[in-house]
Amino acid sequence: MNTQKILDLTVENPNGHYSLSNYQMNSSIGYLLKRCYGFLTSVIDKQLAPYDLTHPQFAFLMTLKQQNCSTAAELARQSNLDTGATTRMLDRLEAKGIIERKRSLEDRRVITIVLTEHGKLVVEKMPIIAINVLNQHLKNFDEDEISTLKTLLSKLIFEAETIAATENDSNDEGEK
Repeated sequence: MNTQKILDLTVENPNGHYSLSNYQMNSSIGYLLKRCYGFLTSVIDKQLAPYDLTHPQFAFLMTLKQQNCSTAAELARQSNLDTGATTRMLDRLEAKGIIERKRSLEDRRVITIVLTEHGKLVVEKMPIIAINVLNQHLKNFDEDEISTLKTLLSKLIFEAETIAATENDSNDEGEK
């Protein structure tokens, strides 16, 4: 590890919310989000286990349905997964009889992802598990708090996407 690189680190925005004097990992937004995500996915995983599904598979199927994805590339983009992870996920779901890969009639190079009849039932009914888990965890929140939480999380996601797009643009320019 390069000592000089470590010594050269500085806080980029000294007027930002966090500084070296007030940063506590266990109260940082990232840590709190990760803990919430961990708790929720753990409970959802336990609830999905009797149906031979995992939370990542469930989320993948919801993306397939709700984002109208029809190809592995679209699913990878929308799910924030690399193509290898997407292929492995599709392999597992296909082995379970939930999805099928079908070659496009218009363009034989394109393989579309479609839900089987069983897959349609899974996608229709499995959200009940997420709904029950979320309702259980949000039972002490009023509607305004839930709305505010969703607004703030959406704002954070927007900022993260904007930063990622800017970094991608910078990387693309560096390659030219």
